[in-house]
Amino acid sequence: MLNFSVADATKAMTATLNDETKFSQIREGRSLTLRNFLVKGTRLVLSKHTKIMAGQMITVPKELSLKGIGLITPQSPKKSLKEILDAPVKSISTVQGEVVKDEAIKTVQVNQTETKVRTITIQDSDAEIELTLWRELANQPITIGDYVEVSHCVVAEWQRRKTLNSTRNTVVKKTQPQERTVTGQMEAISFGDATCEVCLQENGIFRDYVVDIDMIRGQLQRFGDVSKMTVEQMEDVIVQRLPFQVQITAIRMSVQSILL
Repeated sequence: MLNFSVADATKAMTATLNDETKFSQIREGRSLTLRNFLVKGTRLVLSKHTKIMAGQMITVPKELSLKGIGLITPQSPKKSLKEILDAPVKSISTVQGEVVKDEAIKTVQVNQTETKVRTITIQDSDAEIELTLWRELANQPITIGDYVEVSHCVVAEWQRRKTLNSTRNTVVKKTQPQERTVTGQMEAISFGDATCEVCLQENGIFRDYVVDIDMIRGQLQRFGDVSKMTVEQMEDVIVQRLPFQVQITAIRMSVQSILL
């Protein structure tokens, strides 16, 4: 399937062509004469029965030319998953998150054609959402634990839940997790040999983070000399003050800095 846009002096529209033998006739800047095609809503549908020929050169107003470009490659602003949950249906966005669930590829019927689909769940610091990858995108080499950026996703709603679907313009790429600053309430702590695990409550959600013990030791200096304290003694100092507010900067669940 070839997706493109066309325009004349009056209007710009999207178009599709499903006859691969005619793909070479569609070239940017070429004026065409078309016969035997369908109009579905605001889209031209070209098939093996459509006659495509070079036609007289026409002049397209700049604003319609830009509109045509926008139709085939719409803007895709970056949004957090929390913003997506509040976004209107059919809006287009780019999202980032960690893959936390990956369903097997399956085949469904779309317009009497067997079509591959694969649903993954991605998560960021505030929310998670299901994202369905269609057609060749279902074969993307991504797995649970990968951090991905997915462009040109369209917002849908299923059983009163917001979901995302890939589009013909979607690009999936692996990326590095973003550093983020979180303010939450420390609810519990567990010390190991070199690191400790802290449980933070963020907006009613409990998450566990890994912190270097030396970071904790440095923050406890304001409560007295802790340089000779054992980890058990440091744990007692903290537990006696639980729960309390902390601010951390983390990449995924690994803390880069902490302020008690």
